[in-house]
Amino acid sequence: MNKFIFALCITFLFSCQQEKIQSPEPTEEIEQAIKAVVEGETYAYMEKDYQKWASYWDHSSDVLRLDVSDAGFAQQRGWDKSGGKLESFFKENPEPITSTFENSNYLVFHDVNLAWVAFDQSWTTKDGEESVAKATITLVKKDNAWKIISYTAIQYSAEDENVDTLERE
Repeated sequence: MNKFIFALCITFLFSCQQEKIQSPEPTEEIEQAIKAVVEGETYAYMEKDYQKWASYWDHSSDVLRLDVSDAGFAQQRGWDKSGGKLESFFKENPEPITSTFENSNYLVFHDVNLAWVAFDQSWTTKDGEESVAKATITLVKKDNAWKIISYTAIQYSAEDENVDTLERE
């Protein structure tokens, strides 16, 4: 009988441990919080509000930002090289961005402290000019708040949206 109770206690102990290890199921609430960070960061950038914009980012040397557009390719690693330099840019160019943007086609994966989101972003200027980009953002949870640690944006021509990059020549 004692062996049976002992085995039952061990089984119960291990089953409790497994529940702690498993990540929570994706929930709408967490996905909405992640989307709010993504959109909030963009709005703060448009407003040229450095303090607000910086609050959405992790400030470590692990931060990675990659931008690809017709203007070229830029990659910075570390907060001081990417986000830290933006403060002077905002001061030198304080006029808010008047274009509008829309994010769509979200794909969100998350665990307890790590999230990855991909989405399409379309911009329209006051003059009606449009641009589109594919973006991915990786977020980490620090002090119970989601912070961006990696950001990639690739601008492309809208008519090239269905390009098959797997069959390049």
